[in-house]
Amino acid sequence: MFIPDTCTVCGRTLVEGEEIMCLGCLHGLPRTYGTPPGQNEILDRLISLRAPVERATSLFQYHKENPYSRLILDCKYHARPVIGRRLAAMHAREMTGIGFFDGIDCVVPVPIHFFKRMKRGYNQTHGIAHGISDVTGIPVAYNLRAARYHTSQTRRNSRERQRNAIGSFYVNRPYELDGMHILIVDDVITTGATLHEAAETIRRANQTVRLSVFSLALTYNT
Repeated sequence: MFIPDTCTVCGRTLVEGEEIMCLGCLHGLPRTYGTPPGQNEILDRLISLRAPVERATSLFQYHKENPYSRLILDCKYHARPVIGRRLAAMHAREMTGIGFFDGIDCVVPVPIHFFKRMKRGYNQTHGIAHGISDVTGIPVAYNLRAARYHTSQTRRNSRERQRNAIGSFYVNRPYELDGMHILIVDDVITTGATLHEAAETIRRANQTVRLSVFSLALTYNT
């Protein structure tokens, strides 16, 4: 039986030329308008990093009560990583035009533990990373690994998120990253605790790297 594709946000049947979202929902996407490479909300959340982040961008604002949150929920939990790949590619095309990816050598997705990936069947950040690579040609590297299994950050406050993230990652073959400008990729930035730990882990493993950040969504209700 043929089942038509529907808009992830509103549920309307998609027509030819539409994917993931209908044109109406795409037009209404609560954009961050590129969060340009200079000082912005993401960099503010990562300000305490001993390994400074040079550039940061996110596609849209995330509010859990907003229907656009379904983009993240379906991508992350409902076996639709293609959403992340398509949205990342869309944002990558926009950011390419302002030179955001200039000089970046590899894209590194934030990992999840092996057991969590086995349960879910995929890591949604891999799709996001490959969406960027599809547009830019920048290779995806998997040197950042999950060091331990930890429970979801979703229901934790800022302090609990930071504590839960400590020791989450390690770097495999850090010498491969010598002198590279690395783009760390995640789905949603809330407090920045996960990206903070990822960036610090990479920097501790290899002092020669430079770091930037890309995410699909950024919360404004932290």
